[in-house]
Amino acid sequence: MKKFLLFGLFFLFTAFVLVRSSGGGPLIPVFNITQEPDVIVKGSHGAAVTVDLSFGDSEVKAWLEELQAPYPLIFADPAWLERSPDLVKLMIDRNIPVGLLGAEGQLYEDEPKLLDEQIASYEAHFSRKPLYFRTTDEEFPKTLQKQLFEAEVNALGSTMRWDGGKLPKKREGLILSVQHHQEKRTDLKKVSQLLSANEFLAIEDVLFGVETKEKKFP
Repeated sequence: MKKFLLFGLFFLFTAFVLVRSSGGGPLIPVFNITQEPDVIVKGSHGAAVTVDLSFGDSEVKAWLEELQAPYPLIFADPAWLERSPDLVKLMIDRNIPVGLLGAEGQLYEDEPKLLDEQIASYEAHFSRKPLYFRTTDEEFPKTLQKQLFEAEVNALGSTMRWDGGKLPKKREGLILSVQHHQEKRTDLKKVSQLLSANEFLAIEDVLFGVETKEKKFP
């Protein structure tokens, strides 16, 4: 019976193709969650934390070093990645999931080539395309949604933005976003307190409603 269930789960995730990153990290899922251009703002199980990151050095390094699995999903700004090669290596070494943080949504209407440039920048650091993309204002114009879908990158918004307040009692499928920018910074110590005081899941567990296991190979 157990083998049958595992076999069924394999077909349930037909789009969940696993490829290994060139840096020798974990198996990386590559998939389109939606069947047509769309924006994901809620999952189906548990709750996950995502952090939009475009600023910081030493305090971010200390925070990343202290993170415990299941890790929050980091949305990293391309310019910050360029400035922070040591932190990129740290995230790769610790297998912390990293998505791509873009600009404001309207900018992609004005500059159609911007997304491709940002994806290329991400690939230069991680040797693969990002699984998830988010604009800074969580606005996703239809043209951007189409571009992301064709690039096989998932548009991920959030259920709510968190800046230190109370969490809603009902959390099924909740995707929290936290901002850490130069102009708007949520204290990373507060984020650590949030993570330690609540039971959060990896983003895939929240989206798919099952608990996945990370596999490592020699």
